[in-house]
Amino acid sequence: MTRALVQQGHEVRILARDEKKAREQFGDAIGGTITLIRGEITEKEKVRQAVDGATVIYHLVGRLYHPSVPTELYHETHVIGTRIIVEACKDQAQLQRFVHCSTTGIFGETGTTPADEDAPLGPTNPYEATKLEGELVALKAYKDFGLPVSVIRPGLVYGPGDLHLLGFFTSIQKGLPCLIDGGKAMIHPVYIDDMTDSFILAAERPEAIGRSYNIAGDLPVTFRELSTAIAHALGRHLPPGDLPLWLANTASDVFSVVPGFGGEKAPLTRSRVKFLTNSRVYSIERARHELGYTPKVGLTEGMALTAEWYRKYGYL
Repeated sequence: MTRALVQQGHEVRILARDEKKAREQFGDAIGGTITLIRGEITEKEKVRQAVDGATVIYHLVGRLYHPSVPTELYHETHVIGTRIIVEACKDQAQLQRFVHCSTTGIFGETGTTPADEDAPLGPTNPYEATKLEGELVALKAYKDFGLPVSVIRPGLVYGPGDLHLLGFFTSIQKGLPCLIDGGKAMIHPVYIDDMTDSFILAAERPEAIGRSYNIAGDLPVTFRELSTAIAHALGRHLPPGDLPLWLANTASDVFSVVPGFGGEKAPLTRSRVKFLTNSRVYSIERARHELGYTPKVGLTEGMALTAEWYRKYGYL
């Protein structure tokens, strides 16, 4: 997001909890087109410093899901943090847009019928539940005092810089089966550049104020199709075989009590089995029509670019 804005000629101010990592990523640009503020979303004065004078705010702060993370930490980041930043924006008369990053995870498991923005909500874990609560905080600020909020709900984001799918890549590279129950459940990935485009469009379009948008790739895919694309990106064939659902659940329960395999260290957990066997697909028609959003990077190209990045930085 930061690189895309700099390339468009914008001056960017970032609030980052990890100053060292930010400096590694942006180098000499910090102090030039990029201003770095070291701080947490829960530090009120740092947040005020970050938003002061800004014309567009991209609220991307989030804590990714991990079963071992206490629920209160998700609430602190996603809910309290959002309350703090919207409160800091109250007296910012120059502010033209507040783009809030939510997640399609607020819908939970959708089945194979794509969920549109008005579909029933059903978060399945503390990450999704607190992201929903944070989205509602942002939209309430729009209703209560006219904060120019637009909400973007990304699906499964992948691409250079992201490690969500690294486990799939490494398993397939080693020739290990990575599918459960035939890999027939569906997922709706979005390449990082397409997601970034959606944020910028939401900041530019006047009709986006007060609206929420699902953002995903052009089409959903099955986990088998996803894994096949990864295999091709690695120059391999998809490893044969998959686990039946009952066996995957049994293995997860066994690993949960084996010393050394606590939490997400286990090769299989119940949460991973659920992720791999329940469909989550979305309609992006509202974003197409109101934002002019068009996914540009297909699965084959996106996986090839992801594999290239993983190799470059020593992950594969």
